[in-house]
Amino acid sequence: MSTPQEASVPVSQPEGTRAGRVVAGRRRGAGKRFLVVGDVLDGVLVQTTAHTIGVHDPAAVIRHRPTGAAGNTAAWLGWLGAEVDLVARVGVDDVYRHERSLEDAGVRPHLRYDAMTSTGVVVSVRNDSGRTAMSDPAASGKLTAADVPDAVARRADIVHLTGHAMLGGGADRIAALVARARTGPARVSLDPSSAAIVRSVGAPAFLEALAGVDVLFPGRQEALELTGSTDLDDAVRRLTEHVPLVVVTVGADGVLVGRRGRSVHRVAATPATVVDTVGAGDAFAAGFVRAWATDPVRVGAAAREGTRVAARALGFVGGRPPV
Repeated sequence: MSTPQEASVPVSQPEGTRAGRVVAGRRRGAGKRFLVVGDVLDGVLVQTTAHTIGVHDPAAVIRHRPTGAAGNTAAWLGWLGAEVDLVARVGVDDVYRHERSLEDAGVRPHLRYDAMTSTGVVVSVRNDSGRTAMSDPAASGKLTAADVPDAVARRADIVHLTGHAMLGGGADRIAALVARARTGPARVSLDPSSAAIVRSVGAPAFLEALAGVDVLFPGRQEALELTGSTDLDDAVRRLTEHVPLVVVTVGADGVLVGRRGRSVHRVAATPATVVDTVGAGDAFAAGFVRAWATDPVRVGAAAREGTRVAARALGFVGGRPPV
């Protein structure tokens, strides 16, 4: 959802502080509470010139960052000034470190820990040909609906479910998480996270588990995998038979917005200088749900806000805003 050219992104005037820092205006999402449920991981981000196995690259740039789709989305919501809770699982030795990182981003963490399993890890390797990623879900893969405190779910206005590790637990786990999210008045959004997760769960079972979801955020490949279609517009229309609002991110081509009974609407990407693509989709989801929480009718405006936040994310290394 970006193009590799420079462009300015408008900044709202500061209206308050959070976690000891100035935050953007809160008109969008004002008074709403967000809950993000999913994965918090340790990330190893590698930028290399190597193209084949066996090549030693002594000049590779390697960075360690806290990451994970849920942690990233929550951090961007906090950075935007939203009131946001996060439920996730990490290894027992990493609770304080991840809590501190999330709190610095303005997030209220509810981290469960597992004394027998370490924090999940994702390794992202990028060269001038593209990017590949390998992940070990570890503790994040054990997250279930029982980990979500009932009181936290009940006070949320929007619950966002995301993450390879969590959603890879199967259709029953997805359905249980959606049911827990709906224990209160919240609207529910879900990011399928990857086509590999859809394949592992099975498209029919995955779609059935989405009962009760209000907005779905698939990427291009997830949308095609979920429907078996080869045409993206057709895939969006098919998905609206299961979820009332479908928002498909298609990188530099922007966003496709589908609503049940309406034609597919296209929203252009916000131009950006691309430093790192990790977490851009998570940032988009944060920008979208923050705007959508206040005005659920103007979904085109929410999508444009999502592309603006994604453009910001593309300018940083790692999936989270600088704090």
